[in-house]
Formats: sequence, C-alpha cells, structure tokens
Amino acid sequence: MNTCIKLTQKSKVGILVSSECFLVKSKTICTHLDSCDFKSHLHQRTSNYRFYKKIFVFLSICAFLVQLVSFADAEAARARARELGIHIGTLPTGEHNAITDVPGVKVGHVTLNEGDSIRTGVTAILPHDDIWKIRLFGAAHTIHGNGEATGIARINQAGWIESPILLTNTLSVGAVHDGVVQYIVKRYPDDNIILPIVAECYDGGLNDISGLHVKPEHAITAVEKATSGPIAEGCVGGGTGMRCYGFKAGIGTASRVLPPNRGGWKVGVLVNSNGGRRHQLRIDGVPVGKALEDDQLKPGRDGSFIIVIATDAPLTHRQLKQLAIRATHGLARTGTPSTDSSGEFVIAFSTANVFPSHTESGTFPIQMVVNRRLSPLFEAAIEATEEAIINSMTMATTMTGRNGRTMQAIPLDKLKQVMKQYGR
Repeated sequence: MNTCIKLTQKSKVGILVSSECFLVKSKTICTHLDSCDFKSHLHQRTSNYRFYKKIFVFLSICAFLVQLVSFADAEAARARARELGIHIGTLPTGEHNAITDVPGVKVGHVTLNEGDSIRTGVTAILPHDDIWKIRLFGAAHTIHGNGEATGIARINQAGWIESPILLTNTLSVGAVHDGVVQYIVKRYPDDNIILPIVAECYDGGLNDISGLHVKPEHAITAVEKATSGPIAEGCVGGGTGMRCYGFKAGIGTASRVLPPNRGGWKVGVLVNSNGGRRHQLRIDGVPVGKALEDDQLKPGRDGSFIIVIATDAPLTHRQLKQLAIRATHGLARTGTPSTDSSGEFVIAFSTANVFPSHTESGTFPIQMVVNRRLSPLFEAAIEATEEAIINSMTMATTMTGRNGRTMQAIPLDKLKQVMKQYGR
C-alpha cells in the first residue's frame, strides 16, 4: 500500500530502519518514504536544528568570553591605596612611592606561576650595586621570631649590611641562600665568608611548597634583574603565593620624604605580607575587616610579615635599630597583634655612609643624624610600612592554586564604599 502518514506536529524523534520510519513520540508509522515528502521535511527540520544549535553554541561562547573579559578587566584594574583615595599619614611620598625612591636601592622579582599548583618566587632588594664590597650601616629587629631570616645575627653583631636581601617561601630559604653564595663566589672567587640575608613566609596554601620549585638560579636571576624606579606589587616574586587578612596579598611598597626643614631625607619600605585574620584588618583606622567579613571564609593559619626599610638619612646601627622597631607600629596599625604562630622580621639600612674595605689609619669618618632629629624619620617609617601593607593587598589579584584553593583579592569597590562610610 503506497500511502504515507505525514509527520505530525507532535512528532519529535525519527528512527530509520530500512525503508520504514518509526516516529517514537507520536507512534506514527511511515512506510515507502520515497513516495512522500517526509524525507524533505525531516531534512529541513534537521537543518534548522543544526542551524539553531550553531547559534546557541556561538552565543554561549560569546557570553563566556564577555564574562572572561569582564573578570580580567576587573582583576587588571587593581590600584594602589592612593589611587583609591586612601592617604595614610601626613608626609609626602617619593617619586614612585616605593623603596627605590631611596637613591641606589634596586628591586628584582622572579615569579613562578605555573600549572595549577606552583605559586611562588623570589624577590631581591639590593641596598647597593656592589653591596659585597661597599658595606652600609644596617640593623635587624625581630617582632616575633616564629620564622626564619638568615644573616640577621651578623647584621646586629657587625652593624652593617653586606648582602642583598632576598624574600622567598619557607622551604626555599636554602636554595635562595645557595644562589646568593654562588653569585658572590663567581664575582669574587677569593671571598669565602658569605652570609646572605634570606627571609621567608609560608605560601603552602596556594603553592606546592613541598615541591621545592625555587632553585638557586632563581635567586641569581632576581639579583641580576634588580632595577630602580617603579616596583611590581601584589602577586609577584616572593609574594606570589601570599595572603594577608584573609585576602590575596604579596609584595607592597611605599615611601616618604621629609620636608627640608626636617632633613629632607627619604624613607622607603618594602613588605612581603602574609599574616593577620580578616576581622582584624584596619585601613587608616577603619575596621575594614569586620565590614568585609565572610562567614564562608575558613580560618587560616597566622603567617608572617617581612619588612625592609631603606633610608638615605645618615643613621648608625643603633639609630637604624630604633627605626626598625618603629615598623612594629606601622604593622600594628593594620590590625595584627603579631600572634604566637606568626613571624615578623624587620631589616633596615642606610645608604648614606659607606664602610671601606680597609683604611691606612684603621679609622674612617662618618656622618650621623643627631638624635633629636630622629622622630620625623620614625614617623616616615610608620606611615610607609602601613601603606606598603595596604598596597600589597590592593595590588594583588585573585589566585587559584594548590588543590583548587582560591584566595580572593580584596574587592576595591566595596573597600571604597567602606572607607567612604567612615569619611575617608
């Protein structure tokens, strides 16, 4: 019988077996398909389906790309504290508002951000291009010693700095130490007493810290790449995998310049921020942490802060020790009480006086600031330390690392709203 029951409007699925088509949903049976227009109708429906499917896929991809670009733009639009209208203290900043505003100081980063679990690196601070031969007055202060900073006993014993200062993760202190030794030995083969300054923070939340991905050559590269001028902040170098007050953080820097009638000297600070709890965070006195508390945020371990202070004021070891102690006040202003499980170290140096390698008389002259003029320098160190810590957070971006863990960056729009509520 050469008849055909055409495809009904309700029919959705066709299964072709030889010359028969069984329309599953409507249970309509078509035979002798060559004698009806079913084939053409089915072809048209199939073509339409493919067309709409392509449109759907295309629109889905477009939507995804829009979200991706929006997210990238939001992350790229990070800003320093002053760009957000947050002005810490009263003293003016240097040209770059960075530790490199102190003449002669350079900073270099090596950032390891690879795969889904390597989030670490090295940051090098050079007090002088040839610090191994041109020593500078220095001092170190331990706020709380649950951590490691090699070479600081030597600084406080000798009273000078004779090594670059390097920052990395807890388990990479040895590798970075080796890198500095190799670099100095290559430049000065006759030197056989080298005590590098290497300070650490724990980045194992986001980084595969046990993988020991930092190698001696990374420390060498960080030293060789060190430059003056603006400094990259946030998720770079030794700060790549760090977090602070429950937000993504890392490297931050700031500087202050005293007015001429108070000496005209510069003070620069660089920090590696990796401590504090969300509820503790205060910015310019505002309880930002409580305003941005997240009930879903799991309690993390208390970490560390490494603070490096540079100045061109002619300070002696004893005076630099006092300057380093003042960094404690700048740190405390951001909220942390420096808990038992945290480690905070401060290293300070002055570029004003140079220790000669030898003298005929056995003595050499120096300049020294009179003690009554130290207070403005203390104020500068406090302000720059506080602002550097804030910059380390506002410049950091959201990061996902080991075991799929994600550390969110502080939301700048919400931060500005909170600061505005308190008249800042």
